[in-house]
Amino acid sequence: MRRWTATLTLIVLLTGCGGGEQVDPQAPQPVWQSVAPTTPATLTPAEAKRRYLAIVAPYNTTLEELEDAVNAGKPWRTVRTLAADVARTNEAHAVELRETVWPAEVRAPMGALLKENDVALRHWRRAGEAADADALMREIRAAAAHSGAREAGKVRTALGLPAYREG
Repeated sequence: MRRWTATLTLIVLLTGCGGGEQVDPQAPQPVWQSVAPTTPATLTPAEAKRRYLAIVAPYNTTLEELEDAVNAGKPWRTVRTLAADVARTNEAHAVELRETVWPAEVRAPMGALLKENDVALRHWRRAGEAADADALMREIRAAAAHSGAREAGKVRTALGLPAYREG
């Protein structure tokens, strides 16, 4: 009798663990649905103004520091370090400008600004790695030729902002 009780208990336990369902080992496992990424909403004009100013402020500050160092006749290695800082802030602000969903009237001038920025960025990187003062100044002048000042002015106009004033 004990043998039957032990066997019956074992059978009950084994069938209880199986759940009674036939499992196809090749059947695909259920996939959990993930939340689809949402696209950010287009900024309102007021939000766009604030966002633009916040994005470009670090780049403008770093660029002005470089200009001050050049105008003050600082050693070329100091200027090179500042040029590398300009390259980093230039790249960072370009990423943020690209990731922002601007109002429709800002998109075309922003695209033109970013196109100029891409050219300038190559020169800022080279300036930050320059081997001598001549190479440094050559790359700074090349970057300045693609400053995007005209395009940035159009972005500012589209945003309803006044012209940029250094300082």
